[in-house]
Amino acid sequence: MSLLLYGVVEAGWVGEDQVTGVGLDDRRLHTVVEGPLAAIVTEHDGAPPEPGIERLHEYERTVRRLMDAGAILPARFGSVLEDEGTVRGLLKRRRRDLLTRLRRVRGTVELALRASWRRGTRTPGDTAGGVRGASAPQSGTSYLRERLELRQSARRVASELDPLSALARSSRRTLSPAPDLPVLDAYLVERDRVREFVDMVRQLDDCLDDVELTCTGPWPPYSFAEGGPV
Repeated sequence: MSLLLYGVVEAGWVGEDQVTGVGLDDRRLHTVVEGPLAAIVTEHDGAPPEPGIERLHEYERTVRRLMDAGAILPARFGSVLEDEGTVRGLLKRRRRDLLTRLRRVRGTVELALRASWRRGTRTPGDTAGGVRGASAPQSGTSYLRERLELRQSARRVASELDPLSALARSSRRTLSPAPDLPVLDAYLVERDRVREFVDMVRQLDDCLDDVELTCTGPWPPYSFAEGGPV
């Protein structure tokens, strides 16, 4: 037997008889409570569930449904623990840390923001014809220069997005993860400010000539559950 973990919540809003429905593979959801914390799990025989597109979507739907009931520290897919004793040991060992993280995300959701270059925009590394050169080998110096220019362009785009930080409790930022993607952000936003946040994204998108903004969510706060639950 193994237990697939979906997330950790405060035991105050969820009890043994309050979690209903099923999770992955139509397994019944139930809680393992230890003091002020509760882990939401499903029981599986043998090896843990294998990842796949449909299973990942099913798992994500379950976590999002649980998120609608209250604050949750979501677990990444495939977080498997041996038995209920192991789960209780985890909750007891990390009680203070997990409670701190739950207080941080209480009343919030995660919104993701992608800033990508608009079609036709010239970016560092483009050739005169607008296509990144592949016919001639790139020198180390030109490669480093291109990376620096991409980074500088990403910082400039990021500065244009600063007004969004005022509408979020916290944020996480990745600069230039790809040549066509200067900024990838995650924002922890209070539920009653989601509409205001989305409206601000639209306003910024209208004002920016060279980048296109795409906002998705609300999601469980994966980016703000660092180090937990497992």
